[in-house]
Amino acid sequence: MRIIKKDGRLEEFNIKKVRTSIENAASDAEAMLNESDLHILASDVEKMLFNIRKDSLITSSYEVVGVIFNVLKRDGFSKILKAYVEFEK
Repeated sequence: MRIIKKDGRLEEFNIKKVRTSIENAASDAEAMLNESDLHILASDVEKMLFNIRKDSLITSSYEVVGVIFNVLKRDGFSKILKAYVEFEK
C-alpha cells in the first residue's frame, strides 16, 4: 500500500510509523501500552486500511490518521486518543 503524504509525495506504507505514532501519543498521555497492545492496535489499523483501500491500495496520511483515531476510540484508549488528536492538530 502507498500513502499520499500531506505534501503530495507518495510513500510506501510503514507499520512501524503507525506503532511509533501510537506509542508517542501514549507517552504524551502518560499511559502505559505493552508490546501486545501496540501490536494489536497497529495491526488493526493496517487491516482497516487494507479493507478500505483493497481496490486501489493507495491511501492518504489523513485517512491513516482517521483510522488510528477510530481504532483508539473503538478500543477505549480515550486518554491516548486525546493526546493523539492534540499532536495531529
